[in-house]
Amino acid sequence: MASASTKLGDIEERFFECSLCLESLEDPKALPCLHRYCKKCIQKVIAKKEDKFNCPLCNEECDVPPEGVEGLKTDFFVKSVVEFLQLQDTFKKDNVRRCRGCKETKEVNSYCFKCRGFLCQHCYQFHLDNDMVEDHRPHLLDLQTVDVRSLTLEKLSSLTEDPRCAVHIKHMAQMCCQTCGNLPTCVACCAFGKHQGHVTHEVQILAMSEGENLTAVMTELEECKDHLYELPKRVARVREELSANVKEGMEKARSEYKEASERILKEAVEEKGALLKQRKEILRRKKEDCSKIQRELEEEMKKIKEKYTNILKEKVQHCDGEVQDVDKMTILVDEKSSGEVEKLQQKLHGYEEEVKVVQENNEKMIDGVADHARHTINRYENFTATAKTIQASHDEWTEAQCLPDITVAGKVLIVDARKEFGDLESLSKTGIGDSLFGNSIVITDSHESVVDIKGIGSGWWVNDITSSSDGNVIVTGYTPGNKSHITVINREGGVVRQDQIKKVSGSPYGPCRYCHTLSEHLTATACQSNQVGLYDNRNGKHVKKDIKDMNVNWPGYVTSVTTDMLRNIYVGGSMGEVLVLDDQLNYLRTIKLPEIIRHAFDLAVHDDHLIVCDYHHAKRSCAVTMQGEEAVVAYQFTGPDGEDWQPRSVCIDSTNHIYMLWFRSGAQVITQYSKDGRQLLTTRQVDGNAYCIATVGREEGEKLLVATLRSRKLYTFGLLKE
Repeated sequence: MASASTKLGDIEERFFECSLCLESLEDPKALPCLHRYCKKCIQKVIAKKEDKFNCPLCNEECDVPPEGVEGLKTDFFVKSVVEFLQLQDTFKKDNVRRCRGCKETKEVNSYCFKCRGFLCQHCYQFHLDNDMVEDHRPHLLDLQTVDVRSLTLEKLSSLTEDPRCAVHIKHMAQMCCQTCGNLPTCVACCAFGKHQGHVTHEVQILAMSEGENLTAVMTELEECKDHLYELPKRVARVREELSANVKEGMEKARSEYKEASERILKEAVEEKGALLKQRKEILRRKKEDCSKIQRELEEEMKKIKEKYTNILKEKVQHCDGEVQDVDKMTILVDEKSSGEVEKLQQKLHGYEEEVKVVQENNEKMIDGVADHARHTINRYENFTATAKTIQASHDEWTEAQCLPDITVAGKVLIVDARKEFGDLESLSKTGIGDSLFGNSIVITDSHESVVDIKGIGSGWWVNDITSSSDGNVIVTGYTPGNKSHITVINREGGVVRQDQIKKVSGSPYGPCRYCHTLSEHLTATACQSNQVGLYDNRNGKHVKKDIKDMNVNWPGYVTSVTTDMLRNIYVGGSMGEVLVLDDQLNYLRTIKLPEIIRHAFDLAVHDDHLIVCDYHHAKRSCAVTMQGEEAVVAYQFTGPDGEDWQPRSVCIDSTNHIYMLWFRSGAQVITQYSKDGRQLLTTRQVDGNAYCIATVGREEGEKLLVATLRSRKLYTFGLLKE
């Protein structure tokens, strides 16, 4: 840890280097994340941006000041240290200079920070002996006897002169104007001049206050340190477990394929053997019958020769026909067994491709967590190095000017350092069932149960449902009086907790509310009146944010909401746009949907695609890409038999099968699709008032939930593995 005795030589040289030009910092500018760059270097970065730019080191997003690079704060402390080191390097190369005292060019051996110039031996001694320049003595440095690199931060701070008032250059600054960003100023300016009426403090008091704030932040960050450095280890463990699980799954699949194919071929051999025996028996009977007839023919040759000749011919033809039938059946058995083995090979190939896709998706999400950990650790190390260096200087002016920015950056860093990533371990699993041959999911023919949703009054609507990790169900929707509701119920329909929320004031749109699970205890919600929120299922705490306050172009109203494994939130709209937010409700980007989809009535994230149900306008459902600002249609979903079906709701089960609710003239049908979304597997008729669907994990297995809009019914269907 840096202290008052910390030497300049003990600080890594890269601390004073610009990471862009790799030279010593020149007129250093500090970003909110505390990384510093030369003024001219960061100017090149800002020149390519309009409102926002990213730190080249940690990628943190920063605002472009209205004044451009001039609006970025100059790090005076680091600037003074760099200038001081350059002063020593220059002296080592050439000690013949123009003396600041006698104005003659001669050999110099010292430097006065008060005069801001080199001194010869005579003028140096004059400074030491003459009381006229007594106030210069604390600022003298003998360059011949001191190694600048061995100077402590405290000694360096004592050599440099305190700042002067920006208005009255001859006056030493005694106060800091907090209103103007802790700008040094004199007492006259505070009382009568430019800073009259501003919030001002004595530098000693302000430095002490800011130092206490920083100490509190550093203490809290120290508590996060173990958790933060443990995250890369967790990522490594998860990568290793994912690789092991994929390997184990593939070995098991190949073993099952081998056993199943051998069984089919064995059964085919046995069946062909039985048919061969039957053929031999027919031939044996043919021979016996023919012999018998021949004997009878010989006995009565003269009398009935013609009759028995015809009987023999018919018998031979009949037996030959039976033999041909047996031969045909033998060929069919060969074709059937070969076809079944080929299907098994195709199924194995499909399984291998599916595992590959899941592994690639999981690797991408693991890389996202690893990038977060790497950037956060980089910011943590830079923060602690910066904060400890400033503290060690014991310079009140430096602390007063630098510590507020450092404290703000520390509080932002704490939020990122505390991210739990509770779903990280689940990425080690493929999520593709335990068996290759016999893991298809089938919806039960009829519902297993139906309950009334209690606590939902007359005139209330159920607009959306989702599930929580404890098996409860979160229900959201419209209530009379320009309000929406969030209701948590148990499996019997009983209310666990319920809250009502007023719609956004002044919004012309209704208060219908939608929801989707974000994490173990949090649910992402979105209201039609253009409001998003995070709801805690345990205590009802609801953090809300209006879209109009995000400074984004949002022409319509909210129609749906969903989330992904990285806890990003996707908010669907009525005008063909989808907002993407992080788990703190911060705006990330906007996805523009293709022209054939205009109304995102419901959304779901499936692998690398976003499934969009357009119930009102296009009356179709599509999977679109999520990369970039312009989405592209990957494929469209096949609806139930017939035309005029409209997709109303969509959800995904734990094995990656897709379920969709379709509406037509009072009829409602649920369709089940394959894991790649391109094959319709099953259809089930449901209550004609059904409005939304979701899945929920229970001890007895995963279930499919269907809720009605106004009749307040909740149906449960089983999802059975075959």
